[in-house]
Amino acid sequence: MRAIYNVLLVAAVLVCGPGCKKSKDLTADNSNPTGVGYAPVSANPLQDITATPIKALSTSSSSATVYPAGSTFKTELTFFSQSPVKETTLSQTITGTKTLVTTIPYAPAFSKNKDLDTLLVPYTLPTATSGTVIRLDYQITNVNTLNIVRTVYVKVQ
Repeated sequence: MRAIYNVLLVAAVLVCGPGCKKSKDLTADNSNPTGVGYAPVSANPLQDITATPIKALSTSSSSATVYPAGSTFKTELTFFSQSPVKETTLSQTITGTKTLVTTIPYAPAFSKNKDLDTLLVPYTLPTATSGTVIRLDYQITNVNTLNIVRTVYVKVQ
C-alpha cells in the first residue's frame, strides 16, 4: 500500500511540477510574434491622474466617467513592445463621428518604478450637449503597423 502511495506522489510531482516554473522574461511571456514583429502590450488601468483622488476611467459607455464640458485631464498609458514603437494616437468618437485628437511620436520614457514606458496623454472635453457620451481610443502603433487600442468613455455633464 505504501509503495502505491509513493508511486502516486511521484507521478503527481512530475505532472504538477512543471506548472510551478516561473519565467523571468516578461516580454516573451506577454507578447506574440506575428511574422512581421510584435504588437505592443498595454494593460494598466486607464485613469485620470490629474483628479484628487485619482479617478478610474470607464470602459463601458453605459457608465461613462462624467466631466464638465471644456475640462481637461491626463491619462497615463504604460506599455512595452518587443518591436519599435512609432506613435501613440488619441481619437474621439462623438455621435458616430470619429476624429483624430492628437498624434504623439514615440520618445523613450522608461519608468524604472514601473519597468515600462510611460506616456501621459492630455485630453480636453469639447463643448457638447449635456449627456453626450464620448469614446476615447488610445492607440499605440509600432513601426511594423501592429497596434493595441485602449478604449474609455467619458460623458459631458
